[in-house]
Parts: sequence; structure tokens; C-alpha cells
Amino acid sequence: MFVILQKLDNFAYRNYNENMKIDIITSGPFDTNGYLVSDETNEAAIIDAPLESTHIFMKHIRNKHLKVTAIFLTHSHWDHTADAPELRRQTGAKIYLHSDDKYRVLEPNKFTIFRLPFNLEEFTPDVELSGNEEIKVGNMLFKAIHTPGHTEGGVCYSVENQKVIFSGDTLFDGSIGRCDLPGGSLDTLLSSIHQKLLVYSDDTIIYPGHGDSTTIRNEKDNNPYLNI
Repeated sequence: MFVILQKLDNFAYRNYNENMKIDIITSGPFDTNGYLVSDETNEAAIIDAPLESTHIFMKHIRNKHLKVTAIFLTHSHWDHTADAPELRRQTGAKIYLHSDDKYRVLEPNKFTIFRLPFNLEEFTPDVELSGNEEIKVGNMLFKAIHTPGHTEGGVCYSVENQKVIFSGDTLFDGSIGRCDLPGGSLDTLLSSIHQKLLVYSDDTIIYPGHGDSTTIRNEKDNNPYLNI
């Protein structure tokens, strides 16, 4: 099990066990979750980079003396990727993104639903994923799970030995990602969830792109979208 040790402003620190720590940073106009995941080696990964999250991430990176080596993007919607290039500059970490979602970050201002009052920075990922890659960060092993449906290149990241999945906008507490945007498909998303996420053990913790954490068991029992 995990416990909430402290909660400060828009930041919560959770300790899953003594070897893995998860800092939750919620930022941007859609309250998007970003995660700073580290272990006893002080090596760390960032999962998603919401707008205006850089200063929060960097505060905790410096305070904890962490070395960030990976920025894992769950998909290419701008509320999850806006600060990725700046975080890369400040940390030297590589950006990981599925190849099917690369086109949006190459021209991010072209693929917003509505006109934004600011310009998004274009960038190219360092590593293009296809699915099933395993990336070691410290003593943590992250597995990239291709879960299309919200976008074509949606990816969830499982920390295989910790029973933790970062689900982006694929699966939420009691809900699923919207499928009415370009590149979305309800049938594809439900297939991704059933075939690639619900196969994990019931006590696996889900950390989503928005909202609170949940578990596989809770979603099997209570998520109305998974029982249709």
C-alpha cells in the first residue's frame, strides 16, 4: 500500500515503498498531472510535462538532488507536453513519445482544439516508441504500453516491479479518456484498456493524467465505461 506523507499547494508527495517515491505536480488550465518518480539511486523520470510545471518540477529535483534521465510523455496533447522542451533543457533528459503521436509536437499550435492565447514550443522527441520497450531509470524498470484510443500513440508506463501504472488520459478514476478528438476511437480505447491494462493485478495502482489515483480492482468494479 502507499500513504500520503504530505501535501503542499498543488503538490503531493507519496511514498509507495522505501525504494520508490512519486511526486505529483498538478498544473495548467486543465489541472493536468505530471509525475516525478525517483528511487534510492536519486535517478528520476518525469511522466508528462503540463504547462507551467517546470518551476515546480525543478524545485523538487534540486531539493532532492535528483538526476532526471527520462521525460516520458503519455501522448501528444499540449496540456501534457507544453513544458517538455524546457524541462529537457534544464535536466538534460531524453524525451520519449510514441511515433504515432510525434506529428502533434512537431507543429503543436496547428493541433489545438481552440486558439490559445500563447504559442506552444515545437520539439522533436529523442526516442520514438512503438510499444513494449523497457527503459531502466535507476533501479526502476519502466515498460511502455501502447494504448491507442484517446490518441493514436497513447502510451501508459508501467513500473513492472512496483505494481504502478501511469495511464495518462487512457484510464481515470471512474472514467476513460475522451474519444471525440481527432485520432480518437472509443472501440480502440476500450480494447486497449481491457487487453493491456485490466490484465494487471487488481492491486496495481493507476496514476492518471487528471484526477486522483485508483486501482485496477476499483475500475473493474466501478467504472461504468468498462461494463458496457
